[in-house]
Amino acid sequence: MRLIIVAIVVAASYFGYSHYLDSSAAKAEAKAAVSEQAKVAAQAQVVLAAQQTAQVTAQYQAMVQSLSAQNAALATALTQRQAALETQKKVDTTLPPTALAERLQTLGSAPTGSVAVTGDNITLTRPGAVAVVQALEIIPVLQQDLKDETALEVATAAAKAQADKVIDAQATQIVDLNTARAKDSKAASDELASVKAQAKKNSVKWFKRGFGLGFIAGIFAGHAAGI
Repeated sequence: MRLIIVAIVVAASYFGYSHYLDSSAAKAEAKAAVSEQAKVAAQAQVVLAAQQTAQVTAQYQAMVQSLSAQNAALATALTQRQAALETQKKVDTTLPPTALAERLQTLGSAPTGSVAVTGDNITLTRPGAVAVVQALEIIPVLQQDLKDETALEVATAAAKAQADKVIDAQATQIVDLNTARAKDSKAASDELASVKAQAKKNSVKWFKRGFGLGFIAGIFAGHAAGI
């Protein structure tokens, strides 16, 4: 009879220990599942952010390359026009009066017959003078436009340099996010391991208590039966 009672007590202790283990394991698995879902979601967000940054960066770089090629072509054309202007100015100093008058009429958009040559002198009618003056009015405007375009180019270059810094900062941010997510994943794994270790420790502790209680109860039951 005493052995039966001892067996029942031990079985009850084992059942309680097993139930506790199952409960602890279920809790640990649930927590692990939540941590895994959070990790997967975070990693997906990091990947999406990296893809978006890469796409924007590629678009920006393509735009910069296109604008750089366009600016290079414009700079080449400007240099060529400036060289042609200096050459033409030298040619103008050697033109005979008739050719110089024709050049004046052409550049000034003067009406036909408004420019006349008398010896070494070139005369303009009033319509011819008006046309030439109107043509010359363009020069100050073009000079100011050139000055503004130069300032705009400087500002554009500064904006590009700042944009490059922003892109570099975003790329660095993505790297930092990846690092942070890796650390979070490591922390979650460490926490899970700690939970499992604590659960195992508590399980052993409760098993010992249950076994001890069962053993004492068995002795008591046996003693009672002997009496």
